[in-house]
Amino acid sequence: MAKEKKEYPTQPSFVGQNVYLRPETAEDAKRHLDWFVKSEPHSMTVHPLVFTNEADIADRFKKPEKSPYKQAFAIVFKEDGTHIGKVSFVNYNDVNRSAELGIIIDPLFRKQEFGKEALQLITSYLFDFRNLNKVYAETAEFNVPTVQLLESLGFHKDGTLRQHHYFNGEYYSKFVYSLLRFEKDW
Repeated sequence: MAKEKKEYPTQPSFVGQNVYLRPETAEDAKRHLDWFVKSEPHSMTVHPLVFTNEADIADRFKKPEKSPYKQAFAIVFKEDGTHIGKVSFVNYNDVNRSAELGIIIDPLFRKQEFGKEALQLITSYLFDFRNLNKVYAETAEFNVPTVQLLESLGFHKDGTLRQHHYFNGEYYSKFVYSLLRFEKDW
């Protein structure tokens, strides 16, 4: 007897072994804010932070700016539907055929390969369905888990911006990683 295939509220290309991706909702964004704050926000970006709250997030979703050039997705655990992270692409450039990736995982679900699978799903989508040639990500040198994650997926360190990230009274370098379409081997 054939096993019945379970359906998920997303397109088939966004369904992996353990997780699936679906468009971010206002409720998701509230959780993302909580994870971001718990992770020490200044350690996660080299850009100036605009602090926000749940009311601001709710307002943002009332007047959504839908765009094919940036989008955020909830990472959802297939087994029980738990929302465990966010993956996104921004700085989409259809001339250079590139986009920047971002990811945050609920601190309770880190180091369990879910982030890796989510990055594989979004990268495959951008290469196979959006015809991009390159995806890239930026991270601070002290963010060893992200460096290891990117390198485990075959991303190459393209460059170092020296003393580019100020955090806790110290300057750190920022690393830029990329993966070209022909380099994807998973």
